[in-house]
Amino acid sequence: LLLRKIVRDQITVTEEDTREYFIENQYLFNTPEQVEARHILVETRDEAEEIIQLLDEGQNFSELAKEHSIDTVSAQQGGNLGFFQRGEMVAEFEEVAFNLAVGSRSGPVETTHGFHIIEVLNRREAHEATFDEVKEAAEEKLLEKLVYEKMEEQINRLREEADIKYQ
Repeated sequence: LLLRKIVRDQITVTEEDTREYFIENQYLFNTPEQVEARHILVETRDEAEEIIQLLDEGQNFSELAKEHSIDTVSAQQGGNLGFFQRGEMVAEFEEVAFNLAVGSRSGPVETTHGFHIIEVLNRREAHEATFDEVKEAAEEKLLEKLVYEKMEEQINRLREEADIKYQ
């Protein structure tokens, strides 16, 4: 921690440095397309179809998820999985979730986990960040990178200069 503080005090980052870092690493600041969904996971297609029938009759999705879903983690939140981007869920699940309209629900979707009933709650479109939007975050990331590099240099220098004897 002491070395970190010493090194940090030796580094100055200009706006030009930050802008150059942002240009080289813009992908770190972009936001991919995301979907917020909830699901009910059951073991069989028949169970999924029974639950879809209950939903069609007006029963509450969250309550049915709490009662029937074998995904015990999301079931506690009424099946809500929060926002996720492509590559975070199994392919069959993602294919359906990213193609459903907000407020719509799927039929049974089979994956290696079982059968899902998916409802899309919200969607965030992909967004390419601008420098002005993320200037402070880019400066912080650059500063952390430079501090880490400088600390590595200092540690290596201290090791080389040290006279260590093992017995």
